[in-house]
Parts: sequence; C-alpha cells; structure tokens
Amino acid sequence: MTLRFYGATENRREVEMDMREMTDKVKRGEPLYGKSTLTEYMQGVAHRNSRYSATFSHVILWPNFVNHPYHGVDTAKYYRQAEVELEQEKSGRLSN
Repeated sequence: MTLRFYGATENRREVEMDMREMTDKVKRGEPLYGKSTLTEYMQGVAHRNSRYSATFSHVILWPNFVNHPYHGVDTAKYYRQAEVELEQEKSGRLSN
C-alpha cells in the first residue's frame, strides 16, 4: 500500500477518479490545483521543501498545504479529455 503513495504502483480506480476530477475542473474553467494567495516564488519554496519530505517522514512530518502547479504531471491529458467530452456533449445535443 505504501508503494502506491510513492508512485511505485498505481491503483486504476484512483487514476480514473483523478482523470474525472481534473477533467471536470478543466470543463468548469477552474485551475487544476486550486488557487494560491502566495507569490510564485513562495509556491516554489513550498514545492522544493516538500518534494522529498515523505522520504524522511520517519524523522519529521512535513505536510504541504500550499496550492502550487509543481506536481510533475503532464496536465495536457486532462485538457485533451475535456475537449473530447465537450465535443461529445455538443454533438449529442445537436443530434437530439
């Protein structure tokens, strides 16, 4: 189970839920990872401080509650899926 949280293995259900949640955000025009009141610099600091924090979680817990865009995920897949779904919804409405 722990390997899943480090990204060593994937859980299909979680991957599908992630795709659904993020695609819905794209369709609503919302930022994928939330809005942050911090400057870009401070978001980067939070990202760098917590990047490998799980590696040392046995020493000290270092949670990260900052919304930032530095997740190492190719977000284009969410936009492609949203485009496909919007096109399907549009063609579905036209055919009815």
